[in-house]
Amino acid sequence: LALSPKFVLADEIVSGLDVSTQAQILTLLEKLAAEMGLTIAFISHDLSVIRRLCQQVIVMREGRIVEASATDLLFENPKEAYTRDLLAAIPLPEIDADWLRPATAPA
Repeated sequence: LALSPKFVLADEIVSGLDVSTQAQILTLLEKLAAEMGLTIAFISHDLSVIRRLCQQVIVMREGRIVEASATDLLFENPKEAYTRDLLAAIPLPEIDADWLRPATAPA
């Protein structure tokens, strides 16, 4: 970044990091992109990262483009079956029913 590039290719840059470190790095990249007018192309299997940071997304399968769209449109209404399968595979947090019960003070 010292040479003030206009384009950065970021290949799986947060995939091995814990969630809080990921958030810090992604926030920093958003700030740098805004301040420097930087375009960042993210290569990632983590669709939550893509959804947070990218305005446009390209879905690839076996080296070929399957679908290209504005990010919001792709997540709301994917056109291709492969894209729908990828979105359906995003893990969602499971709610622990015990956690939802009201706490009781010890007698």
